[in-house]
Amino acid sequence: MASPFDAGFQRAVLRLMMVDEQFCVAALRWIDPGFFTVEALGWIYRIFQAYWRDYSRMCPDNPLRGALRFVTDNRASYYQQEIEQVIARGTVPEADWVRDQLADFCRRAEFAVAHRDAAALFNDGKVTEAYDVMAKAQDRIREIVFDTIDRQWFFEELRDRQAARGFDDAAPGFATGIPELDHATSGGIQPGEVWAVLAYQKRGKTTWLVNQGFNALRMHGAPVLHVLLEGNGAKIAARYDSLFSNATYSEVKRGNLSPQSVGLLYEEYARMRRLLVIRTMNDDWNVNMTHVRAEVKELAAHGFKPRLMNLDYVDLMRSRSPGVESEQQHQLDGCRDLVRFAEQEEIAVHTAWQAQRPKNPAANDTKHVLTSASIADCYAKSRIVTAYGSLNATDEEMRAGQMRIFWEAHRDSEIRKLWLVANDLSRSRMIEMVYGTIEEPPPTAVPS
Repeated sequence: MASPFDAGFQRAVLRLMMVDEQFCVAALRWIDPGFFTVEALGWIYRIFQAYWRDYSRMCPDNPLRGALRFVTDNRASYYQQEIEQVIARGTVPEADWVRDQLADFCRRAEFAVAHRDAAALFNDGKVTEAYDVMAKAQDRIREIVFDTIDRQWFFEELRDRQAARGFDDAAPGFATGIPELDHATSGGIQPGEVWAVLAYQKRGKTTWLVNQGFNALRMHGAPVLHVLLEGNGAKIAARYDSLFSNATYSEVKRGNLSPQSVGLLYEEYARMRRLLVIRTMNDDWNVNMTHVRAEVKELAAHGFKPRLMNLDYVDLMRSRSPGVESEQQHQLDGCRDLVRFAEQEEIAVHTAWQAQRPKNPAANDTKHVLTSASIADCYAKSRIVTAYGSLNATDEEMRAGQMRIFWEAHRDSEIRKLWLVANDLSRSRMIEMVYGTIEEPPPTAVPS
C-alpha cells in the first residue's frame, strides 16, 4: 500500500526516528518499507531496520553516517542527496502532528489489509475465520500508538538533564545586530514576541527585516520564514544572496559573481539547506492570518517549522472577521491575529508599520525621529505588539549609508534610545557596523 504523504512527510518520519527512541521502536513495529513512495527513503528506512536488528538501539549521532559504515550496498552513492537531506535536519518541528498523522495512516493500512483478507475468507464461505481476522485487526489497530510516554531512566539520563538545564538558562532570543538593544531586551527578540519597526516609504523597512532574517540564519542557524505581502519574491532572494555573498545587489542581479564567491556561497548554502523559505502572497489583496497559518502547517509536513518569521508587512494584513470595512479595524485585527499566532506557535516575528506622511520638511532634518505617535491609520497597534521602534534617515543620510534607529519600548518598559548605524543599500546591509548611541532621544509624543 502506497503512502498518501509526500516526500517531505516521509523525511520527517525518518528524522523523528533519529531523535526519539520510543518513536523509533513503535515506527519499526508498524511501518512497512513499502509505505515509502520515494525509493531512496524506503532504502534509508531499511538501513534503520537493520541497525535496530543488529544493535537494539536507534542510530547514534549523525545516524545515517554511522549506519552507512556497515553498509556495502552501492546504492548509497546514488541516494546521497536524500541521505544528506535527512541528516541535515535531525530534529522535527511539529513532532506531535507527525505522530498523529502516521498513527492514522498505519491504522488505515492495517484495516485495509484485514478487510481484504476477511473479504476473501468470507467469499470462500469461511465466515468465522473472516470474523476472527477483523477482530484481531481491531486489537492491533488499538495498539498503534506513537504518543510520547513521560518515563525517565533517572541515573542514565544525567547527561541529558544537564544539557537541557544549560539550554534553559541560555537566552533563546535572536540578536538584532545592535548590542545595546539586545542587552536591553535580554537577548533580542524572543519566541512568541512580535517586534515592529515604523518608517516612511522607501526608508528601509524591508532591508531591516531581511537583515533580521540573515542574523537568525547565520548567527543562530534558525529556520526562517519570510512572508512577503507585496513586492517581488525574487528581489527578496537577491537581497539575501547579497548579504550572504557580501556582493552588491546589482552584481547579484546580473549574476556577476566571481567563481570563488559562487563556490563559497554553494558551500555555505549546503550547510544551511532548508533553513529559509521565502513565501510571496501578493496575488491576493485579502490575505489574513488564516493564509499564513495554512502556510506554516503546509511547511510542517515538509519537516520545517520557522523559529523566526518576517512579515513584510503587517499593515497589509486583513481582518478575518466578515463585514470589516475600515482600514483602522483591518490593521488592528491583523495585528492582534499576528500576536496570537506568534504566542501559540512560539515563533519570533519581525514586522513593520507605515508612518503617516510627513506634513512638513522636518522629516528631512536629522533631528526628526519617528515615534509611535506617527503610526499611520491605527495607533492602537503599538499597545498590542511586544516591542517597537523606528527607522529614520534623511535623503542625505541615505546617500551617506547611515540610518538612525530609535527603539521606543519593549513590553511595558520604555527604552527610548537612538543609535546611528551603517546602512549599505548596495549590499542590503543595515546593521553590521554600529556607530554608537545618540544621546538625545526625541521627546515623548502622544497622538492627537
